[in-house]
Amino acid sequence: MLVVYHLEGSRSDRLLWLLEELGLDYHVEAFERDPQTQRAPAAMKALHPMARAPMLRDGEILMIESGAIFEYVLARHGGGAGLVPEVTDPDWPDYLQWLHFAEGSAMLPILLDHFQSMGLCGEPGEAPIAAVARSELDRLHAWVESVLALRPWLAGDRFTAADVMMGWVIELIDQRGEIAPYPALARYVEAIRARPAHRRARERASGESGG
Repeated sequence: MLVVYHLEGSRSDRLLWLLEELGLDYHVEAFERDPQTQRAPAAMKALHPMARAPMLRDGEILMIESGAIFEYVLARHGGGAGLVPEVTDPDWPDYLQWLHFAEGSAMLPILLDHFQSMGLCGEPGEAPIAAVARSELDRLHAWVESVLALRPWLAGDRFTAADVMMGWVIELIDQRGEIAPYPALARYVEAIRARPAHRRARERASGESGG
């Protein structure tokens, strides 16, 4: 059985969502953040020195990188779920790009803004990185808005695994209180939260985290 090492309030939420979309059996081993550092606890470091969340175990295989985990699960366990376009499908290039955009270009300005707001780069709002992060965030939001204003899902007219991967990022924009100026993003968040698998994953994450 697949085992998800789950850290509360982390990227592992979207792996649970993917597994629910695929209808797979899996076990969740949940961890709480270190109360002082808010980072992964020592128990996760004992599993892997990088202590990433999510971590996925499949027998002897242990994986720690979100995009690779998604591709692994979809290739080995995805079956006929229809969450991945065929390589000959016109939507496949968009699917592939959004799948990796989530952890590449999208997360960098969010993390930079998070670090500066915590005072890790100097006085919050005053460090040079603050203006760079804000500019890149605005550019990110505007571009994704322009895409979703033209189609219901990121890779076209159908829901794909790229929406699971990138949808978590767009929900994060909402959680940061920055989605109001972007009606297409707001519509998209409502659509993903209406999916039964998304609701089940949130319930599973909350239950496993003791929430």
